Amino acid sequence: MRKIIGFIFIIISFLVFYFTSGKAMSAYETSKNIPKKTVEELPVVSLSQNSVFYDRNNKPFYIPGSGENRINLKSNEIPQLVKDIFISTEDRYFYSHKGVDLFGVARAFLVNVSNSGIEQGASTITQQLARNLYLSNERSIERKIKEIRISLQLEKQYSKDEILEMYINTIYFANRNYGIEAASKAYFSKSAKDLSIAQTAFVCTIPNNPTLYDPFKNFNNSKKRQERILGILKKQGIITEKQYTSAMNEKITLKSDSKIQEYPDYYSYVESELKKILSGRKGTFNTSKLSVGQQTELRKLRTPEERVTYLQNQGLKIYTSLNPYVQEATVRAVNEGTRSTGTVGSAVVIRNNSHEIIALSGGPYYQPHNLNRAFQDVRQPGSTIKPLLVYAPYIEYFGATPDTKVSADKFCERGFCPKNDSGKEYGDVTIRTAMQNSYNTAAVRLYDQLTPNVGFSYLNKFKFSNIAASDRVELGIALGGFYYGVSPLEMTSAYTTFGNDGVYYENSAIQKITLRDGTIVYDNNPNSTRVYNHQTNETMRDMLNSVVKYGTARHIYMPLPYIGGKTGTTNENTNLWFMGLTSNYTIGTWIGNAEQSVPIPKNYSVPPPQTIWRDIVVNTNLK
Repeated sequence: MRKIIGFIFIIISFLVFYFTSGKAMSAYETSKNIPKKTVEELPVVSLSQNSVFYDRNNKPFYIPGSGENRINLKSNEIPQLVKDIFISTEDRYFYSHKGVDLFGVARAFLVNVSNSGIEQGASTITQQLARNLYLSNERSIERKIKEIRISLQLEKQYSKDEILEMYINTIYFANRNYGIEAASKAYFSKSAKDLSIAQTAFVCTIPNNPTLYDPFKNFNNSKKRQERILGILKKQGIITEKQYTSAMNEKITLKSDSKIQEYPDYYSYVESELKKILSGRKGTFNTSKLSVGQQTELRKLRTPEERVTYLQNQGLKIYTSLNPYVQEATVRAVNEGTRSTGTVGSAVVIRNNSHEIIALSGGPYYQPHNLNRAFQDVRQPGSTIKPLLVYAPYIEYFGATPDTKVSADKFCERGFCPKNDSGKEYGDVTIRTAMQNSYNTAAVRLYDQLTPNVGFSYLNKFKFSNIAASDRVELGIALGGFYYGVSPLEMTSAYTTFGNDGVYYENSAIQKITLRDGTIVYDNNPNSTRVYNHQTNETMRDMLNSVVKYGTARHIYMPLPYIGGKTGTTNENTNLWFMGLTSNYTIGTWIGNAEQSVPIPKNYSVPPPQTIWRDIVVNTNLK
């Protein structure tokens, strides 16, 4: 009977509205041209939500705070009290109407007729959802007619619980927060399921008028409406008298959920790697596992950049190799190790057998969005290139041994006449001695015999990204004199080959990506390339050990199960490097000045990169 009376009421009201408003006449004529969508044609909308980044212990370490802050919940994850509040305050007859409340619309039409425009909406939850998903907030009759049509379609296409779920995830809670879960974390730093009755009612005041009830700006307004809501809940029997009294007396204290990055150095690289994965430049991201709505939206996007942005806002879970303990020690070591020289620098830590980048310093006291010197800054590598380009290829190509002799005297060919760092000549020495003492003339002589063509046939396998054409022919490359240079991450990754029996693996920070429900859409499967054979690799590990035990890195020797490495210095002391290995890890360190041509002050007894390396190993017990 109520629906029949309501229907008659709405018809009469509409006739009054129709014949008394020129706007209504125009709107109705316009509405006849709106395409009548079928239920199947109503687009499926995928709600954007934050992706979450996890460390190796599956603990979140960063949730980006740009754009819409939303964490979607399934219907069974939304607390019943939240549902009860919105139904009680926004749409009491939600479960009985078909998308439009007849009495509510009739009442709104009468008010609007008297005011010659749209003054009152009387929108149901379904209508509000239709507006949030498909329409603007424009106050016009045309928009209202569209809203009603879409609401009726939504009611046919979805269950009431599905509509309520979408509504609670789409509504705006001020300060860029959408949906109850994001709001709960933003204002109380906890999940919606963990809120008290008082806190739940307080948060649920906001969507009615996000400006008026913004908790940070208008706390008293929110508190007064919270008390009215609690009264409604008590009156309707949703909460008891005792619960009402307790909630009314509970003090509301806001506790903002900070979005500050705990490990900005590491996240900076993870974000870069994620973009490669989502754009199809690294591994395989399985888009077939996405929802129908998400796949539909993806097909509309034209550029890789658009696809990356869209996918980043789909609530992905990105599981990384970040080791917080090692990360903190690495950042601290770089900060302290560069202080005395006033330089910049970086360090990278990679676990050899799992090919995981577990820690990374982007520079002293790194700040988000700055140049990350671990992977975005390229420098000449100096003598750290010798094991990769000269010694290992020479040993393998010619079958040489550590005892093979080479002259460390003067060398001058094709106008290139390098000198040893000491300025001395050493006659014939073993290649072990030449490498552990970093004799330049010996290395160039070996490279000349090997030829750049053969040397680069090995170096190419590491996929350094900034190799110039001139690098491939000049003898000076044997000493690290690249036209552009290499990044610390690239160099550290290359050195992991010596920790993996001569096989180079593509090292990664991201190990797995899932959807919110745990469906795996990306699983890291690193590509591998054999660079050196087993015997060559064992010989090189022995020679790298000599560098640390007796050679240029002897000051940081420590009795580990295995330790090896190579130092590097460029002309005029503008770059200092140390690439070191333990049994299970490869750690690369570098320092230099922001202005590449400025020399590093020689006010140290042990080169800072070696000190940084030692501090990381000692303070984390990486063996």
